[in-house]
Formats: sequence, structure tokens, C-alpha cells
Amino acid sequence: MAIPSTIECVEMRLLSGYDHEPPIFVGPGHIDIRSSTAIDFTMFAISVDSKDALRRLATARDNPYEKLNQFRLLATDYQGNEWACGWTRPELKGFPKVGWPLTGKLKSLVTKYSGPWVSTEPGVELIFYPNFLLPMDKEMETVTSIDGKKIQWRRSAGQQTIHVLDSEIRFFYTPSDKALWITATTSDKLRHPYAENWLSEPLRVLLGQLVFPRLVARNLGDGTAQVSLRSSLPPLRNSGIASLVGGDPIGVGAEFWELYASLLTLISEAKDGKGLPDLQSHRITRFYEEIIQATRGSRWVLCLTLASVGEGLAKMLIRPAEQKSDFTEEDIESLKTTIAKWEGDKGLQGRMLAEIARAGERSVGRYLRDLVQRGVLEHSNERAWSSVRHSVMHGNLVTPWATEDEDKRLLDLADLVHRLTREIMRQHKEGVLVGL
Repeated sequence: MAIPSTIECVEMRLLSGYDHEPPIFVGPGHIDIRSSTAIDFTMFAISVDSKDALRRLATARDNPYEKLNQFRLLATDYQGNEWACGWTRPELKGFPKVGWPLTGKLKSLVTKYSGPWVSTEPGVELIFYPNFLLPMDKEMETVTSIDGKKIQWRRSAGQQTIHVLDSEIRFFYTPSDKALWITATTSDKLRHPYAENWLSEPLRVLLGQLVFPRLVARNLGDGTAQVSLRSSLPPLRNSGIASLVGGDPIGVGAEFWELYASLLTLISEAKDGKGLPDLQSHRITRFYEEIIQATRGSRWVLCLTLASVGEGLAKMLIRPAEQKSDFTEEDIESLKTTIAKWEGDKGLQGRMLAEIARAGERSVGRYLRDLVQRGVLEHSNERAWSSVRHSVMHGNLVTPWATEDEDKRLLDLADLVHRLTREIMRQHKEGVLVGL
């Protein structure tokens, strides 16, 4: 966890993307953890077949999107720990006259550990560094004293435990460092290898921050654990508009944990195209990740992103029965037949037929107006979305400075996103939306 730090390795092995092939490069080196987002390695390598090794380096460079053309790095440090360092694209360091000094970037480090400190109960442990404030129901007291006399006393957030997905999930701070821990027992509903990713997804939605654990331990229950070091971004400023609770988790108190449990349940029950749990972030989480990143851009980018996310969430909500057009199928088919018989410009004819085809489905704008009538949205939400859809998305710029009208439109769009998210959660809880 220390930054910066170095892992000296007695041996490093660069393998191809194909199993059962011998290492392409072997040699000593070191792994450098330079920051919370940057890990790289240096290797003093030798190769059995220099011509083949040079060809593979060139192939990896020329085909960056072909994963099997890249390299995998394995390393053994001087304490005998084995490190799996994932995929990388090594490059020659400088212009050496002899040897193969190689360097490259890494995204994570994984090692297997066994010993008395490993939990004998299957579960996961996540460490978030730096931490962030959550509303805990138990406080932590810190006392500083000299010769038994108290000179300072401080109370801060301490611990929160929730029970969801047949698992006990515990959130707590430690007094010795500025880290947040999450520990969870596994169950049939919250299991490896998904649990470690699912647990942090609701936090990104609720906090409006790109929250990822710095250190992850996957306890297997047999006295061993897989421990991984991952990238962890520092908190972003002014991203509260992306937060489902408005950037104030402390202010909502117990509601925060109700929302967390609902989101975690929704995320865990989602299925991929093959009907299996998904290792990738849930669609809702990805939408919020886009909003969070858009807060770092211009007001125009943020406005477009909020409107686009609102449309995406609305499409998640709309059911097949609600997709039917307000026009009858007979009228639509009759109009198609009439246009098809027209003997004018074929390009114009094709465009009109395409427009008629779209008339067969209810538009997102009409669906949002229906949600206003149901009380899910406010009129201001729908008006803000429509103004962006018919103006900003067609090239009309948003003012780069804050105005009362522009600020209100951004806030109405953010409120639209948050209301749609809560409606998805409500319908999922009631069993209306399944497998999102």
C-alpha cells in the first residue's frame, strides 16, 4: 500500500498470450508502484530466440487491440512470493547495444497468500484508500493522553453492518490509517469472483465518485487468499451532481444503507447475454461513471451526458406494452402503402418510410411525459430533457459560464436521472423489472 514502493524480483517471466508456450523473456528486475494509479516494471532479460522475441515485441506494438499478441508478466520476489502482473506491452528501454532491458506498464498485481492471518471463512476484504465519509451507526472514540491525563478526545465515524444477499457486510474505519474497510462473507447470492466488484458499485452511484478498492483479498475459506493491488483514483471535486444522494451521504443517514442494499441486490441479480452474472459493471453503474467523468469537462459535455443517461435509464424502464405507438397499426400500414406507391424522388420516399417506421414505437419523450403524469417525474425534468434533445444535441452550445437558467437546467437533468434510477430500483424491488 505504501507509495512509492518497489518489489525487487529475483526472476521475472514474460509469456505470450498462448498457454503452454515457454517464456519469451526471463531475467531479474523490479516492480515500481509509483502512485495509486501507476505501476510499471523494469526487467533485465535474456531470450532463447532473439529473432523470435524481437518479432513478438513488434507484433505486440503493431496490434494493441489483439490481446493474445500481448505479453503476460509473472514474477517471483526475493521472499519467494509469486506475483501475477497481468497483461502488458513491454518495450526496450533506451537503445541498448547488448541485452534486453525491458519496461512496461501494469494495471494490477495479484499474489496468493496463506498463513494464520488468513480468514478461515469464505469472503472478501476491500481496502479503500484514501477513504471517504459514510454515515456509520457506531462511532469511534480516540483519546490522547500524557502521563494518564487526557489532553485530547475525538469522536468520529466508526462502523456500519448491514445484512443483504444472505451475507453480513461490514464497513469500518481504522484509527491507524486513512482507509475504509469493507468485509463481507460470501453466500450463494454473493459469491466469488463477483463479490469484490459488486460491493463497490453502489458506492460509485451513491457518492458520485470513481470509487475502486486499492487492495482486495479474496478469502477462499481453505486458509488461502488471493490478494490484489489495484488502481485507486483520488476523489474528484465538484462531482456531487453525479451522486444519487446529492453528494451528501451523511445527511441522508439510514436511507444511504437502504439505497446501498437495493442497488447491490439489483446489480447482483443482473444477467449477461448468456444468462450468467456479469463481471463487468452494471449498466446503471456505467451510466453514473460517465456522469462522474463528465463533471471534469465542459458544461456542454455535462449537459449532453445527463440527457443521454436519462434516455438510457428511461429505455431500461419502458416495458414492451408501453412501447406501442399511439397510432393504430392499420393507419401506419396504410400510410406506408400510400408512400410506397408514390413515384417521386426515391431518396425522399425512403426517408419518409423510415420516419413512418419510427412512428410505430412510442418515443422516449412521450414516455417521459407519461412518467410526469404518473408522478415519477416533474414537469421541469421533462422540459429540461426536451430542450436538450431538440436544441443542444443539434449543435446549439450551452453557455460556458454559470447562469440561473443553465444551472437550473443542469439540476433538473440531474434530478431526472436520479428519479429514474430510484424508479428502476423500486420496480426491481417489486419484481416488475427482473434481470436488468
